[in-house]
Amino acid sequence: MTDVSTISVLVEKGAVLLVDVEISEPIDDLCPGGPFERARILVRLHGRPIGTVTVPLQVIILSAPLVAQTIWDELAPAIRRHCRADGFGEPRALTAAGLGLSREPPCSWRAAFRTTPPPAATVVVTTCGSSERLNRTIRGVLAQTYPRFDVVVVDNRPRTSRVRQTLEAAFPGDTRLRYVAEERQGLSCARNRGAAEAGSPVVAFTDDDVDVDPEWLGNLMAGFEGDDIACVTGLILPLELETAAQRLLEEFGGYSKGFERRTWDNRANRLHHPLYPYTVGAFGSGANAAFRVAALAEIGGFDESLGAGTPARGGEDIDIYVTCIERGYRIAYEPAAIVRHAHQRGMDEIHQKLHDYGVGLGAMLTKHLVRDWSTFAAMLVRAPWGLGHLLSRSSSKNAGRSADFPSSLARAELAGVLHGPAAYRRSRAAR
Repeated sequence: MTDVSTISVLVEKGAVLLVDVEISEPIDDLCPGGPFERARILVRLHGRPIGTVTVPLQVIILSAPLVAQTIWDELAPAIRRHCRADGFGEPRALTAAGLGLSREPPCSWRAAFRTTPPPAATVVVTTCGSSERLNRTIRGVLAQTYPRFDVVVVDNRPRTSRVRQTLEAAFPGDTRLRYVAEERQGLSCARNRGAAEAGSPVVAFTDDDVDVDPEWLGNLMAGFEGDDIACVTGLILPLELETAAQRLLEEFGGYSKGFERRTWDNRANRLHHPLYPYTVGAFGSGANAAFRVAALAEIGGFDESLGAGTPARGGEDIDIYVTCIERGYRIAYEPAAIVRHAHQRGMDEIHQKLHDYGVGLGAMLTKHLVRDWSTFAAMLVRAPWGLGHLLSRSSSKNAGRSADFPSSLARAELAGVLHGPAAYRRSRAAR
């Protein structure tokens, strides 16, 4: 029986319980324990995410047969596709006994390195202060199943953060872990410093407010299937949905980009969207991305006029993905590379975050508008679609919002976008 009764101290009405279920193995009964109204189940097969199902929690125990039947009713086509791709027979049903399939199937990241040794990787964790949250992120990174990696923690507020002392106390003697101080303020400065410190051909970035899946790094590394893939992004899920603010952030769009592998470039793998490649958020988020170090250097790294810690407040990850596509590289999305983000719990925090996202978006678009005339002309043609994408309730960006979604959140983002050009100018001047 799966006991998931450990919850945060303050769980608000409407809370959603987040649970993982691996269907290659026997499925347990679900014991919610706590004031949750619904459970969102991440369904995994051989560790890979297949999709999510949501079930109401009106009973003390949700039986394993009911969980299995609910999963099958909603995700049978995806389960069959996965089994077919792995060379297994297509199942006809899912029971509480699970599918009973091999634990080392072709979809495992290990299959990518059966004939060649896995290359070394450097994981960069950026931070501005010591905390148990940072320690938890680092513990997860150090527990990766991938065999060859080191970790660089870049401290972007080294004079006051006490990060070095915290790491020395929490991880004594771990030679895989290295501390680096970066005095220049801004997330892009911290990430560029981390990439410069990497002694590996691939650098993976994450933030200090996530939990990383044990197979995260292996799946990112397996995503580099061709030399022209400069970047692999992964799936970002919520760590908890216990407050209204956290649920609204997910409804606003969250960070997930779905459960299907994708590849984008400026050739055959273009996204069929009038805004491409300025399709905001389509490629992933900076808290879960890996780059070939050589490709990152060739495109100039992260723009240090963008990102948290600058007047632009964000936009550095959107910008780097657009630049990769424009320079002729490919970006791959690997949903099996999973991190879970600790969403802010309060409404004021969410309003501020969405405003900051808007500022970053406006700043990033301003950068590309003023870069050269051809870019300006191309973006001017796309402007009507861009406004519709941002404002229309029926756009792909907004279609998932409920009728009672607070308009104040949308206004916060829009106000940020309008503030973006001035913020970008200030950020450029400060450099």
